[in-house]
Amino acid sequence: MASLLRSSKFVRYFAGFARNVVFNTARETESSLVQQTQCLCGNFTSGFATAAANSPSGLDRSLKRLDEDVRRSGRISRRDLEEVLEEIRQNRSASSAQSLLVIRCCGNLVPEELPEVRTALVQEIWKTLKRLNVTMDVSHYNALLRVYLDNEHSFSPTEFLADLQSNGIEPNRVTYQRLISRYCQQGDIEGATKILEFMREKQLPVNEYVFNALIMGHSQADDLESATGILAVMAQAGLQPSADTYTTLLCGYARKGDIEYILKTIDSCEQKEVFLLDKDILEIVYTLATNGHAEKVDPLLERIRRQAGYNQDAVNVILRLINKGQEEVSLKLLRTMPRASKNDGELANTGGFLVRQLVRAQRPAEKLIAICRELQESGMNDRAFLVALETALKAGSVETSFALLKELATQQQPIRQHFFWPLMCGNRAKMSQEARTENVLLVLRTMMEEFSIHPSSETIRDYAIPNMPVTNSEIAIQLLRSVGISSAVASSSCAHHALERNNLKEAANIAGRYRAYYSPGVFRKPLVQALVQSRDYDSYIRFSRSLYDGLKRSRPSEDETAEGAVEGADTSSGRNADTVQGETLGCMLFDVVTTFKTDRVEVLERLLTGFVNQGLSISGELAERIQERLGAELTSEISSMLSKLAAGDLQPVEVERPAIGNQRSRQANSAGNLSVPQLERLITDLENRKENANGLKAQLIRSAIRSNDVPKVAEVVQRLESENYVISPAIYGQVMELYATNGKLEEAFDLLKRVKSKQPDFVLDRIKVVRFAQGLLEAERFDEALRFLQEHASNKTTISTAASSEQVTEGNEAENTEPVDFVYNSACWRLLNILAEKGNVEQVGGLFDHLIAQRYIKPQNIFLGSLIKVHLVKDDLPSAMTAFEQICQRYRATPWKTELTCRLIQAEDAANLQRLTDLSTEVHGEVNSLYDLVFAFVDCGRIRQARKILETPGLRTRYQRIQTACERYQQEGKTSSLEGLMEATKDLNHIDRGEIYHKLLQSYINERDADKALGLWTRMQEESVSPTDAFLTELANFLTTNGYDVPFAVPEAPKAKPAGKAASKAAPAASTKRNQQPQPQLAPAVKDLKQAIKMNDADRILAAYEAVNPNEKLNLTEQSAIIEALINRDRLGEATKKVMSILEQNLFPIPRTFKYFLNKLANSGDVTTFERISSLISDDLKRQVSFDNRFCHANVAGGNAEQYLRRLEEACEKLKTKEEAIVAAKHFPVGGASGILSQHPELHERYLQLAEQYAKWDLLAPINALWIHYFIAGESDKANAIWDRHLAQSSRIMFQKVIQLARDTKDDALCRRLLEQLQNSKISEKGKGLIYSCLIDTLVGKNQPEQGLLALETALKETCLENVNRTALKRLSDSLSAKGLPFPYAIPAKTVKAAEPSSTSSSDSDSESSSDEEAKKKAARAQSGKQESTKKA
Repeated sequence: MASLLRSSKFVRYFAGFARNVVFNTARETESSLVQQTQCLCGNFTSGFATAAANSPSGLDRSLKRLDEDVRRSGRISRRDLEEVLEEIRQNRSASSAQSLLVIRCCGNLVPEELPEVRTALVQEIWKTLKRLNVTMDVSHYNALLRVYLDNEHSFSPTEFLADLQSNGIEPNRVTYQRLISRYCQQGDIEGATKILEFMREKQLPVNEYVFNALIMGHSQADDLESATGILAVMAQAGLQPSADTYTTLLCGYARKGDIEYILKTIDSCEQKEVFLLDKDILEIVYTLATNGHAEKVDPLLERIRRQAGYNQDAVNVILRLINKGQEEVSLKLLRTMPRASKNDGELANTGGFLVRQLVRAQRPAEKLIAICRELQESGMNDRAFLVALETALKAGSVETSFALLKELATQQQPIRQHFFWPLMCGNRAKMSQEARTENVLLVLRTMMEEFSIHPSSETIRDYAIPNMPVTNSEIAIQLLRSVGISSAVASSSCAHHALERNNLKEAANIAGRYRAYYSPGVFRKPLVQALVQSRDYDSYIRFSRSLYDGLKRSRPSEDETAEGAVEGADTSSGRNADTVQGETLGCMLFDVVTTFKTDRVEVLERLLTGFVNQGLSISGELAERIQERLGAELTSEISSMLSKLAAGDLQPVEVERPAIGNQRSRQANSAGNLSVPQLERLITDLENRKENANGLKAQLIRSAIRSNDVPKVAEVVQRLESENYVISPAIYGQVMELYATNGKLEEAFDLLKRVKSKQPDFVLDRIKVVRFAQGLLEAERFDEALRFLQEHASNKTTISTAASSEQVTEGNEAENTEPVDFVYNSACWRLLNILAEKGNVEQVGGLFDHLIAQRYIKPQNIFLGSLIKVHLVKDDLPSAMTAFEQICQRYRATPWKTELTCRLIQAEDAANLQRLTDLSTEVHGEVNSLYDLVFAFVDCGRIRQARKILETPGLRTRYQRIQTACERYQQEGKTSSLEGLMEATKDLNHIDRGEIYHKLLQSYINERDADKALGLWTRMQEESVSPTDAFLTELANFLTTNGYDVPFAVPEAPKAKPAGKAASKAAPAASTKRNQQPQPQLAPAVKDLKQAIKMNDADRILAAYEAVNPNEKLNLTEQSAIIEALINRDRLGEATKKVMSILEQNLFPIPRTFKYFLNKLANSGDVTTFERISSLISDDLKRQVSFDNRFCHANVAGGNAEQYLRRLEEACEKLKTKEEAIVAAKHFPVGGASGILSQHPELHERYLQLAEQYAKWDLLAPINALWIHYFIAGESDKANAIWDRHLAQSSRIMFQKVIQLARDTKDDALCRRLLEQLQNSKISEKGKGLIYSCLIDTLVGKNQPEQGLLALETALKETCLENVNRTALKRLSDSLSAKGLPFPYAIPAKTVKAAEPSSTSSSDSDSESSSDEEAKKKAARAQSGKQESTKKA
C-alpha cells in the first residue's frame, strides 16, 4: 500500500514520465525507482537556477529540458539524448545524479526509435561514463537493467551479477527483481526461481512486482493457468492484485489472442473497483497487435475512456506499433484520439506524427501512400502527402520521395524544382564520394525522365555541382551532360562554383572551353569577389570576354530572367546586343572600382588594358560614372583607355577556343571574326583562284589595327599599296591614329603626307587631330603640337574618318549643332592634363588659349581645371589663387574650387580663403558660396567652422544643396563627411536633417554596419528628428537581414486612395475589405519562440524552437537567439549545424552571437569546422568577428600550434610586394599569437623570424605582440632588443594587453614599468591617459587612493584631465571620500563623440575591447536592453 501511495505521489509530480516508464510486457515500477526519480526531478525544479548558474557544462539545463519534454509530450527524441551525450564528452564529467537520469531515458521514453537503436545508445552512454570514471552505484546498474527490459535486450543475468561483483557493488532488492523480470521475459521460470531462492536466503522481501514478473514469466512459457494462479498466491501472501498485475496477466492472454477472457477479466476488475487506465488498455492492444491478433483489438478500443493525457499515451503506442509494422492498428488508434479545433471552429489536422514515423521507420512506399490517401480522403489531414514528402526529403530518402512525388503528380499537384534539392544534399556523411555523385545524377535524371522537369541553372549551380565531390570540372561537365544537362548550363554552373571558391583561373578556363550564356546578374558579384581574393587579372579578363561574347546569344528562358543582366536591362527591351554588352562590361568595371579601395587605380589600369587589347566596348554613360567615381584618382592612362572602350570603334579580337572531345572548332561565319594570318591565307587562296579579294583586304588592315601590331600594319599597308589596292581615307586615318598613339609620329606624318599627295581633299577628323597633338606633347614637341593644331583647325567639324562614309564634307556651321561627345572631350582634357601634371604653367596656358582660339574647345570646368591643377601640382597656392581669380573674372566659372578650398583650409590661409569665397560669391551668389565653404570644412574635418557658417543669421536654407552633397558623400563612400555634416547641423532647426540621416543610413547599410545604423535611429530620437517612412523601411529591412530585432513599427506600404467624393465612401469599405483579407498568421510555436526571445529565456527558446515547423522561415535574429541558447546549454554540435546552415545561404548570425559561437568553437579546438567557416565568409566579416585570432586559438587549443605557425610561415614566404604583405598582415592573428607565445616557448624563435619578415615591410603588429609577451614576462633584454630595433620610433604601439593584465592583477608596478618604457615614445596623450587610468584603478583597487591621487597629479603633467577615464576618476573620488579626503578636480562631463578613426596608440588588435570599462559599458547596455524588452513583453 505504501508503494502505491508513493507511486500516486510520483504520478502527480511527473505524470508524463509515469505514463511511459512501462514494460513492453511486464508492468513494474519499483518504489525505489519512483523515490529516486522523484528526488532527482525535485532537485531540478527547486535548484535549477543555482545549478544552471554554477554548472560549467550546462548539463543540468539539458537534463531539465529533457524533463520538460517528458512532461509536455511523454517522450523525448534520440537527437536530444545524443546531444546530452556529446555534452558529457565535451565536459568530460557528469555527476552521479545526471548520469543516472541519462541512462533511464533510453527506454520506452524514446518510442520513435527501434529497441535495438535505443539499446545501442544506452551502451554507448554507459561506455562513455565508465571511460570518464563517473562514480556509479547500484542504482545506475538497476537503471541499465530497466532499459534492457524496456528494449527486450538479450543479456545474461549471471554475467550481469558478475560484473556487479567485480566492481565491488552489492546488488539490492531492485536488482534481483529486475533479474527475475529478465528470466520471466524469456519464459525461464526456473531461472527466476533461482533468484527467488537467493532473495529468501538474503531475507529480501518479495512484493507485488515480483509476482507481476512471475505472471509474465508463466505467460511467456505458454502456461496461462499458472499465470492466473499467481493471483491466488498473492492473496495468500496478503497482497491484492493491482491494475498493473491485471494488465500484465491480460497481456499474457493477449499473446494468445484470447479476447473473450480479456474482456471478461476487465469486467471482473471493475466489479472489484480495480480500474484499468487507458494506457493499460493500450498496452494490451499493443500486445495483441504485435502477436498477430490485430483483428481483435476493436472491442478493447471501445473500452477506452479518453482520460486526461490519453492523446500522448496513444501517440507513444502508435509510434511503437509502426516500428513493429502495425500500421492498420495505428490508424484505428489515431481515430480514437480527440481532435483539436482551429480558431474558426474547424477540426485541426491530425496524424502528422504517424506519417512522419512511417517515413522514419522506412515502411514500404505503397503502404505510406495508401495511409496518406486515407487520411486525406477522410478529412483527417489534407496535408498528409506533403508531410510525408517533407519528412522523406529531410531524411534524404530518395526512393520514398520519388514515389510520393509521382503520387502528387497524379493528383495534379505542382512539382517544383526545389523539391529535389534536399535529395542532392542529404545523407552526405553516410555516402561515399562515388555514391554521392551517382545520387545527384540519379535525381537529375529522374527529374527529367519521370517528372518532365528540366533542371534550372540554379538547381545545377547551387545544389548539383556542390554535392558532386568531383574536383575535375571537365569530368563534372561530362557527367552532367550524360544525364541530359546541356553543356552550356553545366559549364556555366561549374564556372560559378569555381568563382565561389575564388578559383578565377579555373572559371576562365571553363568559360574559354565552352560557349554559354553567363548571366551578369548571377556572375558579377562572385566574379569581383574572386578577383579581390586571387588578383588573377588575366583570368578575370578572359572570363569577362566569355561573358561579353555570351550576351549576344539568346537569353535562356530560365531563372536568370528574373536576375537581370545589367541593372535590370534585358535584350528583349528593344536594345541591341552591342548596347547590352557595353552596359554589362561597364557595370563590371564599376563593380571593380567600388569594391577595391586602396589599389583600385592599378587594378583598373590592368583590366582596362586587357579589355582594350581584347577589342571590347563599354557604354559612354558607364565610362562617365567610372570617371566620376574615381574623382581625383583619375589618371590620363585610365581616361585614355576609357575613351577607347567608350568610342565604340573597337572590334573584338578572335578568341582561340580549344577543341572539346571530338568537337571541332567552328569556322568563323564572317571575315570580321578572322585573325590576320587567317585573312592573309584566305586572300591568297582567293587570288590563286582568280577571285576578287578586295573586300577582305580592307578587313585585313582593320584586323591588323585592332591587334595593335604596328609593324604588321605597316607591312600590310605597304604590300597593298604596291599591289595598287586603293585604301580608303577612313582606313588611312585609323592607321595614322595607330602610329600616333604608339609613339610612331614620324611614320604617322609620313603617311599623312603621302595620303595628301594622293588625295588632296583628305582631312583628319577632330579626334585624330587631337591624338596627333597628344603624341607630340608626350614626345615633348610642344611647338609642333600647336602648329599641327592650327594647321588642322578647319578639320575639327568634319565627319570622323572612321565612319563608313569615305566622302569628307566641311562646314563651319556644323560646329554649332554637332554634339560634343565624351571621347572627344576626354581626348582634349588629356592634352591639357599631360602638361598640367608636369607643372609647366606657360605651356598649359598657351595650349588652353590655342584650343579656345582655334575653337577646339569651349571654356568648361573640365578644361579650365588644368589651369588651376598646374599650380597645385607644385603646391603654389598664391599662383593658383591668381589663376582662379582670372578665370572667375573672365569666364565666370570656378574650376577646382573644392580642391583649392580644401588646400587653403589645410594651409590655414584665411586671407586667400576669404578671397576665394568672395570670387565664388560673384559667380554663384553668396548663399551657394557659403554652402560650398561649409562642405569644404566638413570634408577637411573642421566641423566647428562649418557650424559657424550654418549659424550665420539670415542664411537661407538651400535644401537642394544639402541633398546633393549628401548624395555625393554617399556615392563616394565618404561616411565620415556625412557624419561631420550631421554634427555640423545639430540643433539647427532651420535645416531639415532628414536627408542627412537617410544618406548616412544608406552608407552604414553599404558598409554592413548594423550597430551604427540602429544607433542612428536612437540618435534621431535623442535629437527629436522624425524619421521618414522610407528611412524606417530601409532600416527595418537591413536590421532583419542582419539578424537584429526591429525595435519600431515598420510603416505599411502606401496604398492608392480613391479621388473625389468617392474617397470618403470607399474608405470604410476598403478598411472592411482589408480586415476581411486573410492576414499571414504566425504559427503558435513561432509566437512562443518570439516571446521566449524577448524574455531571454534559453530553455523556453529551445523548447519553442523544437516545436516550430521546419517549413517556418525564421529571421536571423531568431536563428541567432536559438544558436546562443544552444551554446548556453552546451549543445555546441547542434549550434554548429545551425551556423553552417546560415552561412551556406550567404548570410551570417548577428555579430555578437557569431563571436560568442566562434569563442566556444575555438575553446573546443575544432579546427576543421573553422576551416569550413573560413571558406564561407568574406574578409570583411572575418575582420569584424576577429576570425583569425579565434582560428589561431582553436589551433592552440587543439594542439596544432606548431602546424598553424608553419602555415603562417609559408604564407609569409610567398609575399613579394608590400601590397601583398599588407593584405596578409590583415589576417595575421596578433591577438591569437599570445596563446602560441605563452603556451609554446619552444616556438619563440620561429615566431621572431616570422615577425621580423613582416617588420621588413614596416608592418609591426606581429613583432609588437612578441614585445608585449616579453614585457609582461619580465624578459627585459629580449623586450628591449625588440623595442630598440622596431618600436622606439613607431607612432602606433599596442599595449592594451599589458594594462588589461595590470588591471586584472592590480599590478601597479607593471603600469609604472609601461609608463617608463613609453616615456620617450611617440605615443599620443590619449594613450598615456589610458595607462594612467589603469594605474589609478589598480591603486584604488588596492585601497591606496592617496597614491592614486599622486598618480593623477603626475598624469596631468603629461596629458589633460579629459584623457583620463571618467570611471577611473569617479572611483578615485569615491575612494577618497570614503576616507574623508577631498578630490580637488572637477570630473569632466560625459560627452558623445562622433565616430571617427582613432589615432591613439592604445587600440590593440589583440584585444576584444579597449578596456574593462568598455566591456562593462557594453554589458550594461546589453542588460539594459534585456530589461527593457522584458518590460515591453
